[in-house]
Amino acid sequence: MTNTLVIAGLIGGFTGVIAHLLRNGKVLVFPKIRKRPKGVYLGFLADFFIGSAASIFAVSYLIPEPEVLRTLIGVSILAGMTAENVLLKRELSIEQAKIEGLDRINQRMN
Repeated sequence: MTNTLVIAGLIGGFTGVIAHLLRNGKVLVFPKIRKRPKGVYLGFLADFFIGSAASIFAVSYLIPEPEVLRTLIGVSILAGMTAENVLLKRELSIEQAKIEGLDRINQRMN
């Protein structure tokens, strides 16, 4: 079972990194320390960890027989892609909120 979870984590993480590359124009964004807002930006590692965690969860709780390699790979990839879609939706809603805020500011100024 441990090997199954490691394989699922690696496949889901790799899927997360591929999604990161697609989203960022085939460029890996490396981790860095931010000054504003203060904190650490994990870059591609965040996508790896999110994809990995999603695939481990999916394999642990959704598959009755994770020993079948084909099923393991398929579910891991799908879980990693789903996790990336959730993150993209969150980013999109944040951007929409920013645009709406700027629109309100522009209306008040006119």
